[in-house]
Amino acid sequence: MKRAILPPDFREKLRSLPKELRREIGVAITDLEGGFGEPHRHRGLGIRALRDDYFEIRIGLKLRLVFRNIPQGLVCEMIGDHDDVKRFLKSR
Repeated sequence: MKRAILPPDFREKLRSLPKELRREIGVAITDLEGGFGEPHRHRGLGIRALRDDYFEIRIGLKLRLVFRNIPQGLVCEMIGDHDDVKRFLKSR
């Protein structure tokens, strides 16, 4: 089981979101920690490979959490919709 790493800028973004959405994101992060690396669970959790070591997990119908798989853990990079994810990946 890999642990989620929440960098300071990611935590700051979380604090700016409504409480109910933060709760949904927390559930997604917990699911991610428990299910990443188990390919059969990836589909059910909405985990999808994007490119290189970047992945996303669905949060509801519109939001995605983009994370990077590194040896130390799963680094949460950004939260946004499909267009935000495309812009984020272009900037990398």
